[in-house]
Order: sequence, then structure tokens, then C-alpha cells
Amino acid sequence: MSTKSLYKVLAVLILAVMILSACGPAATEVPATTEAPAAPAATEAPAAAEAPAATEAPVMEKPSGKLVIWAQKANQDVWEKTVLEGFKAEYPEVEIEIVNNAPPEVANQVALAIQGGTGVPDLAVTEYRSITALVELGGLADMTGIVEPYKDDLNATMMGYCSKDGKVYCAPWDIGPVVTFYRRDIFEAAGLKSDPESVSAQIATYEDYLATCQTIKEKTGLKCFAQNKANNYGTMLENMLWQQGLGYYDAEGKVTIDAPSAVEAAEKIGAFWKADVVSDSLEWTDPWYAELNAKMDNKDTPPVATIVIGAWMGNFLKTWVAADQAGNWGVALMPAYTAGGVRASNQGGSAYFIPEGAQNPGAARAFIEYMNLDTKNQVAQFVYSDYFPANKATYADPVFQEADAYFGGQITRAFFADVATKVPFGFVYGQYAVTMSSNASKALQNYALGTMSAEQAFKEAADAVRLETGMP
Repeated sequence: MSTKSLYKVLAVLILAVMILSACGPAATEVPATTEAPAAPAATEAPAAAEAPAATEAPVMEKPSGKLVIWAQKANQDVWEKTVLEGFKAEYPEVEIEIVNNAPPEVANQVALAIQGGTGVPDLAVTEYRSITALVELGGLADMTGIVEPYKDDLNATMMGYCSKDGKVYCAPWDIGPVVTFYRRDIFEAAGLKSDPESVSAQIATYEDYLATCQTIKEKTGLKCFAQNKANNYGTMLENMLWQQGLGYYDAEGKVTIDAPSAVEAAEKIGAFWKADVVSDSLEWTDPWYAELNAKMDNKDTPPVATIVIGAWMGNFLKTWVAADQAGNWGVALMPAYTAGGVRASNQGGSAYFIPEGAQNPGAARAFIEYMNLDTKNQVAQFVYSDYFPANKATYADPVFQEADAYFGGQITRAFFADVATKVPFGFVYGQYAVTMSSNASKALQNYALGTMSAEQAFKEAADAVRLETGMP
């Protein structure tokens, strides 16, 4: 899930050693448009046949008993502060027990329980980065029947990560459409236009973004964004690949970490380091938070002008990361990789799933349908948390047209929704996502520190992935 704790644990390779029971290419399905099968030809009933007597449809009993859910504390908070009481009123015989762990640890513990043959929860929520490994492991219940009625409304990219061999094994909850958050006051101090449309135009490509950052530094002395060298998470690299419909592997399951596209992306990032327009703060640390909330005249902790990140960051900025800067932040499009290219990527998000062997799958299904697939309830959770819905049906709700005072009256939700519909499928959250992302980030670190060329660093990373996973 798109929370502070999620990103802190991304660097921890919990899942990298979690599932090594099967080697080979990721089986993530690329969403594709399919035609409905033709209806069978009509046949005439025998002339003497009488219609069967009408029977009443059986009344389905509501589920009861204990429902054990594994999810991070932030998920529980969203449920409790929004629509969980409504679920309890609807299903009074269901007793809910929630066990908290960070998303990668949820996936880790589910995998261990599946492999051990006992102890799985009835329902769990984890991040997409971990989902495909669980799908490949096996042991997740087939959720096609639950999800199918809502399939057209659910984000196609994330449905791809939830699917294998035509079956669906998880229900997407939220996504992280990537945008550029920017400081209006800093742009104005640099003599630049600060309305969202103008900022989007000023950072139309990464080359334009670099030029804008250079102007900001020249006019104000301030850095443009944080991009740590020694412990870089590789987030900017991942965004650059995803927005091109690329990633760490390809549709044939071949490792592409050392492909020219990845090397070139790293060198584009390198241009920002060479121009000295970025700070060396590490994401999700106190210095990083301080830069995002600092006043223009703060000499001890100068502010940064932008951050390219998932839309969920908006809630963090307004509630605790940069609550003092209400009115100063705005939202623009992320840069395109090449002129006229896609200006959308994804960062984070999570999904519900039911393990095989769940003791109360009926209650688990009811919980998913009520909390996640019901449009009204999904909107209520979004308004509270800014967990951006994977359910596109929610985008028609009037709340998406409301102005956000924190962002200078900008209608941000509709802006995020438009970006969300443009995110291409990226070969990022595959079976070995953690192994791949950790090696790619290490390659970027080696390049940033000057110990290797980008080509050498990414070749070493790709070879390490091939050795560990058995992928070609």
C-alpha cells in the first residue's frame, strides 16, 4: 500500500528469498481485449415437452463466523474510519480479526503458510509488487467469479498482475498514478508560471524538466527534487521504464535490466546529478520530509521544488509531510520520456486475495464485494485516505470534481483519474519483482557513485538476476 511504511520496506529483500520453488519467466498477463464467445445456436424443444414447473431461487445465507484478515495497519485504519461499521451491520454474524504486518511481510507470511500447508488467513491485502510471486507460487483461490462482473471497471494493468492462464487471483484495490507535485511559490520566485497547465508544459520531457530545474537553481539557489546516490531506490528509473511500457523483463520473460532502454534511462537521471540540481536526501527520511515542508527562506533546510510520485502522496503532503505549505503545492503531469510520449506511470497500490484453505471464504468474498467492489464504499475510503481507486466506476462520483484548497483550489482528483486511465502496462511487478528492483537500484547506485559506467552496472545487475531466477 501506498504509505510511508510501504516505501521504507521496499529496500528490504523480504520477498526476494521468499519464493524460489519455481524458476522461469514471470507469467504476468498483459491485459488484452477479447471478444465474447458466440452464443450457441438456438434449438427447438420437442413438441410434446412441457415447461418445467417454476421454482423459487434458493435464499443464500449470509456468511458467519470468524474472518481472519492479514493487512497493514494503515489498511485497517481506512476501513475503521470509513465503512467497516456498515459491513458489520450488514453481516452481524461475522467476527473480524485483523493481523497487522507491512505489505511485503503479509506476502511473506502467506507464502510460508501456503508452503507449510496450514495457517493461511481467510483474506489478505498486499502490494502489487508481491502479488505476482504469490500467483506463481500457487495456493491462491480462483477469484474469477467474484471479479468478473466488475472486470471492465477495474484497472486493466493491475488486472494483468492479478491474472494467470485466464483466471483471476486477486481484486485490485488502489493504484498509484504518477504525477508531478510542485511548489507554486518556488516556481514564481524563479520567474516561471505556476499554474498546472504551464508547469506541465515547462516539464514536458525530462530534458525540459532538467532545463526547468536549472532555471530554478539559477534564480533561487534551490534544488529541484531529492535523488540520493548511495541508497537510491530506483523509483525514477522505474517510472521512466513503466511509462514506455517497459520494465525489468519483457513479454517473453527475458531479463531487460541491461537493455539499452534501461541504460539510457539511467543516463538521463545522471544528467540531473551532473547539473547539480537535486538534493542528496533519501526518500522517507526526516531530511526528505523537511525539504518538502520547508519555507522558501529556510537556510538550514532549503525546500525542493518538485516531486514526481504516486497520487497518494497528496494525502501525505496535506496531512503530515508538508501540512504547513497549504496553497503552495500544485499538481502537474510527469515528464514524457520522449516528446509527445506517455506522461503516466504507476507507483504502488494493493489488492485483496483469498488463499486456498481459507476457513471462511464466504465471509472473505462478502468483505471484498462490500469494501472494495461497491462503488459508494470505495469512494468513501478514497475521500478519507487518498488511496486512489483501481475501480474506474468511482471516477464519475461528484467528489472527483471538488476543488482542493490545499492545492490552491485545483481539482486534483479528476486530474489523477485522467492520468490513471493512461498508465500503460509495465513489466515491473513480475514474479521476481523484488529481486529485479533491488538489483536495478544497486546498478543505479554504482553508476551514481562513479564506480561503474551505466552499461557495466546494469549488465552486472541483469546477470545477477539471471543467476538467481533462472530467467534468460
